[in-house]
Amino acid sequence: SSVESELEKYLDVVRNTDTAVNTHEVKETKKQLKRHIKQADSTLADLETTVRVVEKQRDKFPHITDKEITERRGFVDSSKNQISRAKSGMQSEEVKNKFARDERALTERRSGTGRINENQPLPTYSGNGGDDSFVEEGRSETMMMMQRQDETLDDLGMAVTRVGYMAESIHEEIDQQNKMLKDLEDDLADAEEQLGMVMGKLAKLLKTKNKCQIGLILILSLIVLVLFFLFIYM
Repeated sequence: SSVESELEKYLDVVRNTDTAVNTHEVKETKKQLKRHIKQADSTLADLETTVRVVEKQRDKFPHITDKEITERRGFVDSSKNQISRAKSGMQSEEVKNKFARDERALTERRSGTGRINENQPLPTYSGNGGDDSFVEEGRSETMMMMQRQDETLDDLGMAVTRVGYMAESIHEEIDQQNKMLKDLEDDLADAEEQLGMVMGKLAKLLKTKNKCQIGLILILSLIVLVLFFLFIYM
């Protein structure tokens, strides 16, 4: 699936590049992975709702067999597991350790204490050397914290973008509804104007301006028409 392929791309970047230096590619691949996971979650939620409706109202969907429902339910469960694995893989211990090693190595290169084997644990120094080691560890932790904050800000930015799209859609819908209401008001005004003209002509015909009398005559005329059609079709 697309989620699994995006997860493999992200893990490949994490495993085969220096995540402390190649931050742009790491962020972009992770952003793509998150986007695919979110889209898959949304699509899967709609599909699961549809399956649940069909299961509860079987008599309304006779063209869908029990086998098809079982297959779709199985697909939903399988997709859920894939999404769960992708989320876990994105935050796995392997990924976290790789980020920590790369940040530690970058800190050591900057301080001029880099080691040949990056997997080798930090040595213990006495005196100032121990202080240097402590400072290096502190810098690594700070870099990791800043990276997590960047990821949080990226997620927040995506959420703000989605809210912006929703606001635009709501604005367009409100504009359409306002236009429909205006058209309805115009139609009502035209109908009221035409009704006034009819009432005026009827008043001239009956030589009266009493609105109650005119209304009573209209009601009686309508009753006569209804009775006439009922008599014809009975």
